[in-house]
Amino acid sequence: MFRILTDVEVALNELLVESQKTVDHFRDATQLINDRQMALEFKRIADIRKIFISQIEAKIREFGDLPTMPDPDKEDGEILLHHLGAAITEDYSNKILEQRMEADKNIKQLIQKLRDVDNEDSCSTLSTEFATHVDNTLKKLSSLVTEVNN
Repeated sequence: MFRILTDVEVALNELLVESQKTVDHFRDATQLINDRQMALEFKRIADIRKIFISQIEAKIREFGDLPTMPDPDKEDGEILLHHLGAAITEDYSNKILEQRMEADKNIKQLIQKLRDVDNEDSCSTLSTEFATHVDNTLKKLSSLVTEVNN
């Protein structure tokens, strides 16, 4: 049966797909950097983010829809490009940090989009907590950039 999704369901699915991609990219990045502390931080961020992904999936199911997943071919291509970049660059840390920050800025925009269409505040707790996590992640990534450049 065909069903038209609400704006909230569309926003949740977009947020889910991009969030899952960030988890996959944070985990993959741990293999591309030489800094053990940074790799541990990336793993920690991914682990926390997986909790939010579970909450988003549950919320999507609450609305009667099934969660959407990222396009595996597109994601594999993106990851391959990161591996190629790391292979030809002596220290790929700055580039990885830049990529992760851009991805999290995109997540912030998607959270705001969800807030904008969620007129009944059915996702307000989730969006507020996730936004806080993303803000903290961006601060941490910014401090890592400073460490790498010093």
